[in-house]
Amino acid sequence: MKLLLAPMATLSHEALRRAIYRHGGCDEYYTEMINAASLVNGGKFEKYYILNGPEPEKIVWQLTGEDGGKIAEAAAIVKEKGGLGIDINMGCCAPEIYKHGAGIAWMMKPAEETRKMLRAVKANIGNLRFSAKIRLGDEDFTEAKFFSFVDMLMEEGISRIVLHPRTRKEKYSRPARWVYIQKLIEHIEKTGGKNAENVTVVGNGCVHDKKSFDTLCSIAPKMDGVMIGRTAVQKPWIFAELHNILLSKSEKWVYPIDMYKEAELFTADLMTYQPEEFYETRSKRFFTFFLDNFMYAHFLKTKILNSSERENQLSILAEYFEKMSDERFVYLGEKHDILQEK
Repeated sequence: MKLLLAPMATLSHEALRRAIYRHGGCDEYYTEMINAASLVNGGKFEKYYILNGPEPEKIVWQLTGEDGGKIAEAAAIVKEKGGLGIDINMGCCAPEIYKHGAGIAWMMKPAEETRKMLRAVKANIGNLRFSAKIRLGDEDFTEAKFFSFVDMLMEEGISRIVLHPRTRKEKYSRPARWVYIQKLIEHIEKTGGKNAENVTVVGNGCVHDKKSFDTLCSIAPKMDGVMIGRTAVQKPWIFAELHNILLSKSEKWVYPIDMYKEAELFTADLMTYQPEEFYETRSKRFFTFFLDNFMYAHFLKTKILNSSERENQLSILAEYFEKMSDERFVYLGEKHDILQEK
């Protein structure tokens, strides 16, 4: 079962990928949404969006936009940087995205318009894998409408579908409907339509630990992989944790994780691999999730999220660990049996 980093706006950049890589990495890293028009037009910050470290061969470029022609042009640009594939964002339901015709809006447009965009992209990506990240659809979702859309994706050459099984308005407070991941797999197997035999499915949504991972895998055992988003920000070692489950007892590796060092290295990478203008917003996005590891998360968030300077943020964290020293280290595996330290 492959483990994948989800495409998350302001989060799935090289600094986060490097944090994950320090714990062994994952099988695929989806980039945060790359705005096609901005990339094609040479936007000021686009060079940061198309950084591909630390494992370029595992990168999947996610493109978004309202103009199919621009998405196709952007696909040709990122193709030159290599990687595993090109993914079209058809699932983002942020109002500022879909109201302008991007993200999940592609699931609601006339089918021929979406087909035209897919054909143009397919023609520009060479041998890279072609995928789409989708939701169940709008609030008028029906299985018939959803599977008709899936059939269209396969007809136009999509060979991987990543499904976040919620509708446009369903928020994270409602559990993802994992049963639809299995239904999608069964539909693809049953139809056997054009390209169906080459299509893989990845499940996304609400996987945050071994229990939820095991539950999803039991519901949809024929998935090609599981995609993890916000939990990978809170715990960049989550992929190592899950990979460890699959190893025999003699193969398992165990090591301590210094939480201060995690924050120190991440913020240093953020300053290296993101523009200075992005530091404040992206560091705060990281800390919003990362600080949930601690007992007094609310206290820490109040202080750190009100600071825009790296030195101050790290100083606040250091002071916290002086008082809560038992929270500075967490352990991947058994605390009493450290086999290997990284």
